Amino acid sequence: MTQPTTFRTRMLRSFAGVYASLPLKGIERPIFILGCGRSGTTILGEALAHHPRVTYLNEPRRLWYACYPQTDIWTDLARERGGKVMLTAADAEPARSGRLRRRFYFETVKTGRPVLIEKLPINSFRLPFIHAIFPDARYVHIGRNGVEVARSVEKMGPRWWGADGYKWKQLTDVAAARPDTAQLPAICQTDYDRGLLEWRLSTVAVREFLSTLPKATYVELTYDDFTERPLQTIAEILSFLALPSSEQVNRFVAENVSRRSGKAALDNLSGHELRIGGE
Repeated sequence: MTQPTTFRTRMLRSFAGVYASLPLKGIERPIFILGCGRSGTTILGEALAHHPRVTYLNEPRRLWYACYPQTDIWTDLARERGGKVMLTAADAEPARSGRLRRRFYFETVKTGRPVLIEKLPINSFRLPFIHAIFPDARYVHIGRNGVEVARSVEKMGPRWWGADGYKWKQLTDVAAARPDTAQLPAICQTDYDRGLLEWRLSTVAVREFLSTLPKATYVELTYDDFTERPLQTIAEILSFLALPSSEQVNRFVAENVSRRSGKAALDNLSGHELRIGGE
């Protein structure tokens, strides 16, 4: 059930809108967590959220919709808003981008924590667009075995694909734009198949984008890294972000980060799975 909006929340949203409309300071050097949904982005974001200098935005769709309605691929309004999975640098508009940078900055003002980290897995398809809006951004990419991702997506069921399957319809457009994947949506008959294709498209999009950046602007890890060596891995990420070690982060990681299901075997995949997921 949706919780009622409190008076304080309404006031803060109103102030955020006013701040965003004025020629004031915007966010600097935001950090984006990248990775296909169900890859460990949530637990990684929650761990970093415990750092006393971090303002963490967990899937802040409302902030994106306020400035770029076409980022909506989930709600009943997605079609009316012209929602698209993939957005490019050409979709970034200076005025809208300025408002978004100020909205992000206002979130850090509210918390008093200056380092902003955002997690929204679909942004893996929008990285040139994000880079145009936030040219000084840094990125943390977490990858996971595609079969495990697809199985997790399968458990989510139809709600994973947005209202009336709108998100899936947009993903088929992304697949159609690539010669190596154009024919694959037609053979995706199950949510597992569709999850495997989303994982493939998302992973390719991230890798292609990161290959264009200086190494100093991103760090990569795997779900296995994080679950098997959680304290060492989080220390490496904090070092990359130039954040000091945090007792709160370490405690959360030690108590909460572990593998919840067995590793998926990759040596007995069917030809159908290999065709969709890529060899």
